[in-house]
Amino acid sequence: MQKDYEVKRFKKTLRTDEFYDRFFNFDLVQGYCKECPRYDTNYSCSPVDINIKEFIHEYEFIDIYVTQLLFNVEDYEREYTKESFNDFLNESYYKERDMIQQKVKDMESDYSKAISLTGPCNHCASNCKELYDECIHPEIRRFSLASLGLDSRKILKDLFDIELLLIEGKLPKYMNNVTSILYTK
Repeated sequence: MQKDYEVKRFKKTLRTDEFYDRFFNFDLVQGYCKECPRYDTNYSCSPVDINIKEFIHEYEFIDIYVTQLLFNVEDYEREYTKESFNDFLNESYYKERDMIQQKVKDMESDYSKAISLTGPCNHCASNCKELYDECIHPEIRRFSLASLGLDSRKILKDLFDIELLLIEGKLPKYMNNVTSILYTK
């Protein structure tokens, strides 16, 4: 079943030092991460095994891409079962998220040094910390903004004037995905 929805795309570029200073809030973001069932089970999820400040400052710039989905009136009025809601999200939000993440990953080769922030990764297993003593694919591991202690809510508000809306079991007014790439030209 093909879903009909509107997609808005936004982009901002910042120097990494400014980005880190404005949006790093480790304690706040880790509080949210600790509520996730994946917490401390994956090497690209929180807590990470890198010096976050040094990692971000290895690069000169960050491009932040926001994909915002707005749905039709009938989508908001529809009663969803858990399964039909998941199907709806898979055919819309996750489809768009996967497309922008792949596009940003492909952009890594455009720069002398770059890494996309499209995690958490699942290259070997979603619970890789339980299986391995260290990341077995550090060359393809990608972190998420949250795992690095970066506040997506503040990024959305300060850079794009968008409020972060949570799903909480029903379709919110709009849905956003924030995907980024760190790079040096």
